[in-house]
Amino acid sequence: MQTSLVVTPFSTINNNDNNDHLKEKNNYSQYINSYEMSFRILSWNVNGLRSLKKDIKDLLSSLEADVICFQETKVTRNMLEGSLAIVDGYTSYFAFSRKKSGYSGVATYCSQNATPTHAQEGLTGIYGDNLLDGGGTSNALSGQWTGEELKDLDAEGRAIITQHTIKSRDGTMSSIALINVYCPRVDPDKSERRVYKLKFYELLRQRAAAIQATGCHVIILGDINCSHKRIDHCEPDESEDFENRLERRYLDKFIIPLYKETVNVQDPPKERLRVDGEITDNYKVSNRNKYEINSKKDDEETYFENDLDSFAFIHESSCKFQVVDTFRFFYPEKCNSFTCWNTFTNARATNYGTRIDYIFCDQMFLPHLEDSLVLQEIMGSDHCPVAINVKGTLIPALKLPSICTKYFPEFKGQQQKLMSYFRPLPCDSEIRGKYSSGAVHIESKRKDISSDGFSFKKQRAMQIQSNLKSYFMAKPQSISSKPVESTLEMDADSLQDCREEACTSQENSQISSKTTVESVISENNEDSLTSSTQSSFSKEVMKSVDLTKHSGWGFLMKGPKPPPLCPGHKEPTVIRTVKKKGPNMNRQFYACARGAGREGDSNAQCKFFLWVGNK
Repeated sequence: MQTSLVVTPFSTINNNDNNDHLKEKNNYSQYINSYEMSFRILSWNVNGLRSLKKDIKDLLSSLEADVICFQETKVTRNMLEGSLAIVDGYTSYFAFSRKKSGYSGVATYCSQNATPTHAQEGLTGIYGDNLLDGGGTSNALSGQWTGEELKDLDAEGRAIITQHTIKSRDGTMSSIALINVYCPRVDPDKSERRVYKLKFYELLRQRAAAIQATGCHVIILGDINCSHKRIDHCEPDESEDFENRLERRYLDKFIIPLYKETVNVQDPPKERLRVDGEITDNYKVSNRNKYEINSKKDDEETYFENDLDSFAFIHESSCKFQVVDTFRFFYPEKCNSFTCWNTFTNARATNYGTRIDYIFCDQMFLPHLEDSLVLQEIMGSDHCPVAINVKGTLIPALKLPSICTKYFPEFKGQQQKLMSYFRPLPCDSEIRGKYSSGAVHIESKRKDISSDGFSFKKQRAMQIQSNLKSYFMAKPQSISSKPVESTLEMDADSLQDCREEACTSQENSQISSKTTVESVISENNEDSLTSSTQSSFSKEVMKSVDLTKHSGWGFLMKGPKPPPLCPGHKEPTVIRTVKKKGPNMNRQFYACARGAGREGDSNAQCKFFLWVGNK
């Protein structure tokens, strides 16, 4: 929960029992008016829920939000694990892809303070109407859709809807619907995916309109897979008509444009944000000097002129519902607020990305907003989270919606047994004691098992092969001529002496230290070596052993050649692999290790390129 003061919010106190939580409300009512309460709603494309490095409970707690919406979970129903579905302190709601496994998918986690009153999978209503006052039925959609179209648009698990009750700071109660979406991406090689994406946009808009018609506020949040304006793109291609891309044309109709106008006040003129004829405060506005933010001057009447035949269903849409881009509402001209980066080119290091993750809301909900955030500092995916702070407090429902994962047959009744996953495993002695009753039967089959549970052969191998260095040392002849049992009876010092003697006899014929060793032996009687001679002898032996060791490793593991230096920064390059289909697919090349960036940026990646294997 978010508060403007340090005082602990009431909604974080005594959350174990919903009924007790509501009863305690009156006891703390005298403190509620002393500070302003707010809550946070967060959205994040995690690019695979199971690939997250943090434990799911720790991750949800670290995000410090009451409702957390994940996109691109890549989890289908058969892949959902209990540790992801049942999380202490949260309830979860999933939408699964029915086309292929490990693809798409969204999930919404709600804290105990934000339990939804209703929840529904998908936008079409074919999986059941579970929203308030019939707002989720297929009959509530304004467009003419066939059954096959609706089934196809909801088959990829791209939307989950939850409805909540909020209490504003003035005490009024209202409902909000959170539509967690992962909009389709356009594959350049599949033109039909562009049609699919635009149809999904239209279905999303019609569902939001149907929900709003029931008197419920609407918040759409998630990965829209389109950067709306030039300011939302790191480097829009000037060679193409950026604004005329079909996805952006549709968003222009879906999103209310933002304006700046001069405000007539007694003080020096101030610029206030204007939203489609409405203003954000009580100042009167002038119609002079009006201009649309972050947009070129386009003739809106020409939209879809060239695409009427292919996209007539959009151009002729009767849905007039529109939303506000909450981030641009608060920060209309803030640059470099990107939410997605190409990890293949390390583009996040230079903030060379796009803003394709949005939080939209209906215009009437604007007075409830406190702030809209892009949380670039949170790592863990090729996207970063976005969030809004909302004035007021969430009222948790007393009964969970029927599609909550807690009610899935595979998880039903297991919530009380989660602690079994955290119980310590029995120690080895307990495991051996468990099977002690069958010791006689085991001994009859395996007579060579010792009291420690290892065979004598394995014990011998463990003692002889102490480390990898033994592979690169000469085998002592004095040891090989003796039985293994006698070797095991030798102490460690004797065994080391034998190895040194064997190594000496072999290395004296191979390395340059042979002359030194022989001269020492000829000057002194072998039966009565002095202490100084013994010392020099042992040093030469150790040198020969070290040379043998290093030559063995160097022969087997020479290591890769160092990569070339990029000419732009004189730094070692990295190896990358071509992923695009074509004659060079899976071919490797050297490239600058720095992140991609704008042309002329000295801190960004230079243009060095060299195929691996070329000189």
